[in-house]
Amino acid sequence: MSNETIGKFLLNLYEKTGDNEIEYFDKYEIGEGIGLLDKKEVDDVVKVLVKDGFIIIDAGIPKIRITEEGIEQIRNNQI
Repeated sequence: MSNETIGKFLLNLYEKTGDNEIEYFDKYEIGEGIGLLDKKEVDDVVKVLVKDGFIIIDAGIPKIRITEEGIEQIRNNQI
């Protein structure tokens, strides 16, 4: 998985979030939105973004949301 894929995933989540930073989205739908159809690959991307503090995952279900740190990464063009 490349940094480009990770960046596209975070950007897609950011764009879906809009002004609602607390809304959760299905991580697999976010992955599909950038052409990731392999669930394991989506899970790997999510693990990296959680570790970096850019997203939060809702335990037990495939829902994620962007964090303030993730928003700042996108706004500062750091991903």
